[in-house]
Amino acid sequence: MKAKKEIFICQLTEGVLKVIKCRFSHYSKREFVGLEVESFPSDINDEELAKKLNQVFKKLEYKNNPIIVSLPRQLVTCRYLKIPSQVPEELERIAKLQAPRYLPYSANELITGFQSTQTDKEGYSHINLIIAHRDVIGRYLDLFKELKPKKLDIVLSPYGLCNLYSYIKPEEPGPAMLIDIDSHQVELAIVSRKKLLFSRSFKFVRGQANSENLFVDEINKTQEAYFKEVSKESILSKIFLVGAGKTLQEYMAILKKRVSLPIEAISYSDKIKFSKELLNSILNSDSSFASLLGLGLGDLSETLNLLPQDVKEKKIKVSREKEQLRLLLFILSIILIWILGITKNLDNKEKYLQQLKSELSKISKEAKLLEEIDKRFTFMQERLQQRPSALDVLYELHKVMPAQISLVSLIYEEDEQVVLRGQTQELNSVSAFVSQLERISVFKNFSIKLRYATQKKTITGEVVDFEIVCSRR
Repeated sequence: MKAKKEIFICQLTEGVLKVIKCRFSHYSKREFVGLEVESFPSDINDEELAKKLNQVFKKLEYKNNPIIVSLPRQLVTCRYLKIPSQVPEELERIAKLQAPRYLPYSANELITGFQSTQTDKEGYSHINLIIAHRDVIGRYLDLFKELKPKKLDIVLSPYGLCNLYSYIKPEEPGPAMLIDIDSHQVELAIVSRKKLLFSRSFKFVRGQANSENLFVDEINKTQEAYFKEVSKESILSKIFLVGAGKTLQEYMAILKKRVSLPIEAISYSDKIKFSKELLNSILNSDSSFASLLGLGLGDLSETLNLLPQDVKEKKIKVSREKEQLRLLLFILSIILIWILGITKNLDNKEKYLQQLKSELSKISKEAKLLEEIDKRFTFMQERLQQRPSALDVLYELHKVMPAQISLVSLIYEEDEQVVLRGQTQELNSVSAFVSQLERISVFKNFSIKLRYATQKKTITGEVVDFEIVCSRR
């Protein structure tokens, strides 16, 4: 009988550390066998927090087991995108290129993850893009460094909710909203067909002034944002509540009075296996463990793992080396069998040779596909580097625009020219503006010319109309 494996799922929220221990084997149902909840001061430094982490994991008899970190929703930015590809490698690369459009950082400062929710006949993929700052993920890697886990995954919390819902309610039709109520935070996730379509979070303190109205308003805002950003046609069928047991029933009653959709609380006890007394500890806690339970119930795609690119590449390299070793052993086994076959019967020589050729053919096809994908990505990257985008132009103009100038219009003709028209009260400021344009990087391959500068009288006084043309050389 094989020994059972153990994984640890944890989350750091505002002043609370939560860790759940899950045990399973290849054939048995996953069972949650340990739980620790530890409070810590909000001003604690990372060194002290790492020590507290080590103490909590020690209580649960941690032995360098794999760790899954549930990353709170408020620490990332999510966007629903439509991308012209259905190849996973291309989706990942395009997602990285798209990330800086939504946060004011370079691609090197951001870490991305994604999940494809659907594909269409035109060859497009609809994806949920997750964007996290490198410093946020780096902090988590530093906190767990001393624990030395065999494997460390960092996954966005709503995907744990999605896993939990799909495990307990696999038969539910249509998109449903999950509301996870924690002690100081509420996370909302809209799920359909085991895919997370939309998520957001908001701060929430039970018993504060106007808390009931705030709670209902945020749910309404979530529905409106979902219809606007994701789908106007996929109507929500139901609302499910999970989370802190002491708060759940109270806010379930509130929603039944003020929301038209059917409301239901998800019960953990029916389908999830717990050790003795662990379920009561979860149900009577002020904290929510929904996301942690969901992440422990099943594996998620590696594209959702929010690790830095160098760490991911290292994992991929190790995985490839293992695959290559298995392939090498497989080929050597075939060769050995072939040699043994020759010694037994020379008539079998052709048969074993064909087997070798077949395996080599498979490898060649896979290598050719990867080479083609790499060529496409290189081509796309070169086009992006050669041609400044409209956003690049606007960003650079914003940095050098003198206060005395009012820009009236901007005509952007991709790879040809940019025409700027505006007004000012001083002719000198136009010349200064032209000089500034000649020095910015986005126009390094452009010829900057002042087409005209005309002085005219208006009700407010004399102004100078001007037009500047930036043409590609």
